[in-house]
Amino acid sequence: MPIKYAEITIVRKESWINYFKNLIGDENIITKNDTIIILFDDGTVTDTVEYKDANIRFEMGPKSVYSTYPMYFNKINKNTVFLKTPRVEKNVLKLDFKPIFKDYPNYTTLKKEPSIYNAIYESNDIDIFAVAKRSSNLYLLAYEDTYFDKSDIANLFINLFKG
Repeated sequence: MPIKYAEITIVRKESWINYFKNLIGDENIITKNDTIIILFDDGTVTDTVEYKDANIRFEMGPKSVYSTYPMYFNKINKNTVFLKTPRVEKNVLKLDFKPIFKDYPNYTTLKKEPSIYNAIYESNDIDIFAVAKRSSNLYLLAYEDTYFDKSDIANLFINLFKG
């Protein structure tokens, strides 16, 4: 099961409210006005503004209590994938991204940040999808390429982040 990687950039429409929220350390949510640019590890770039795919390939579950993501999603003709429950350490929710990002060359040297968008999905106790925040507008993505193709990733992010 090969894991592929991508980097996600969120291009936001800046406002005074966003500026002041950043000053106090509050995280900006991703809105329908923002652009999501996905750079895959093979050099392919997908821009969600120009991306149009009417095929709905995912059934989304209800939103999780501790996350902005659904508790599960199911790709047509594939296994259901469940949101991994974070462990609690000193009243802080923690996820272990090391196993899924172990083959990503820059993961250990990159600074990661806590985020409402950090998540790991698993199927049969195997991590197959993860999002980890790098900085205010940059995220790392790991995905199982036998479960997802690039159009699935773009479609999924439009649904998860902007849905």
